[in-house]
Amino acid sequence: MVFESLVVDVLNRFLGDYVVNLDSSQLKLGIWGGAVALKNLEIKENALVSQLNLQIPWQNLYTQPVEAVLDGVYLLIVPTASIKYDAEKEARQLLEARQRELQRIEEAKQKIADQDKVKEEKQDTFVEKLVTQVIKNLQVKISNIHIRYEDDVIVRSLLYIFIVGYLLQI
Repeated sequence: MVFESLVVDVLNRFLGDYVVNLDSSQLKLGIWGGAVALKNLEIKENALVSQLNLQIPWQNLYTQPVEAVLDGVYLLIVPTASIKYDAEKEARQLLEARQRELQRIEEAKQKIADQDKVKEEKQDTFVEKLVTQVIKNLQVKISNIHIRYEDDVIVRSLLYIFIVGYLLQI
């Protein structure tokens, strides 16, 4: 559906730096009810969000808040000594960061060039206005946070792994 791909595109624009491979198969839409649900979101570097629900009040978008509810946030924390250095991964991340920065610079240059054209004032598109309004009225709620700490460095000589977990239910 075109609307689903539009929503995935907008979400990827804002969540792309944090979520791995967001696609429309993870997305459930209740268009007119204003409900958007994303399930099993893999967060970059050792995290998972079971469910992200967005409640968008389409009929009262300018007066009522947009609610983002994250349920089931799973974090895995390990000491940096146990993380193996991956030169390829480091180079890839550096390249991606540089490309994002170049893209931002190009967009800024383009924006300045567009502003210089006094005759043509660029009107925001409907989607840009909608996204701006959603972000202005955004309320975030987080529940069921699972934190797990694993350390195999401290007790390596004893052949044990130290694991501690904590569940915060809100």
